[in-house]
Amino acid sequence: MNLIDPLLEALLGSEVPALNADLNQRIVVSAGNRDWQRTLVPGLSICLLENHVAVHRRMTALLKLDVASSTNTTGGVDIPANGLEILVEHGLIADDESEYVHPFYIRQPPDSLGTNQQFTLYPGSHRSDLTKHQLEFYVATGQLAPTDTQRRCINLSDHNLWLPGPVSHTEVMPLHMHNGNNSMLVRWNESLSFKPKLDPNGEEVLVIHGTLTDDNGSYPAGSWIRNPVAAWQDWGAEAGTLIYYKNGHFGTANN
Repeated sequence: MNLIDPLLEALLGSEVPALNADLNQRIVVSAGNRDWQRTLVPGLSICLLENHVAVHRRMTALLKLDVASSTNTTGGVDIPANGLEILVEHGLIADDESEYVHPFYIRQPPDSLGTNQQFTLYPGSHRSDLTKHQLEFYVATGQLAPTDTQRRCINLSDHNLWLPGPVSHTEVMPLHMHNGNNSMLVRWNESLSFKPKLDPNGEEVLVIHGTLTDDNGSYPAGSWIRNPVAAWQDWGAEAGTLIYYKNGHFGTANN
């Protein structure tokens, strides 16, 4: 089953061309350089970060729901739910079983909710809350290995989930591990730089708070970086910087 087309077709209504599909190329999408497109769903916009249309299809994007421009007075809109990895930064996502209020991490393997299941998106902190003007979240499809069947729903505001980081004054929150695929949050508690242990196949980073720096530049909150090689010599950040980090999904997720 092609898990990408149901989501993109539901949002854009047609086949979407490839974007940043060469995994050997370093890509940076800065916070001020996002290309937002309106979707077929009133009030819902998408910023495609990468879209691969070859045999091993995969897509990474940011979505935002602006209730002020939505014709749906409840603020809720539906998207296909299967085979997604989601990081909810603002707002609420619900399925038939639960509500996931920001900040939340959801990993939804294919058919883990059954076929034809949907997520409903809301811009507030509960279904009838329209005081918040946007829901924003990161979504990835086509990156879960067939053997990766564990569903994850993690409340990122649970402070008990933080563990000591790779160097003093940093912390990590593990979100998922499977056959070398890792997803985690990394947080700086003091301003410092360190040389991370990098995956030679590449990493992906979304800056959630603060500013991340390396030898190539600085990346404020909202920036997305895809490194195909160990390009980072040092990571630097101010206290309070928070990033979402992924590795291991470049060459193995579809094997």
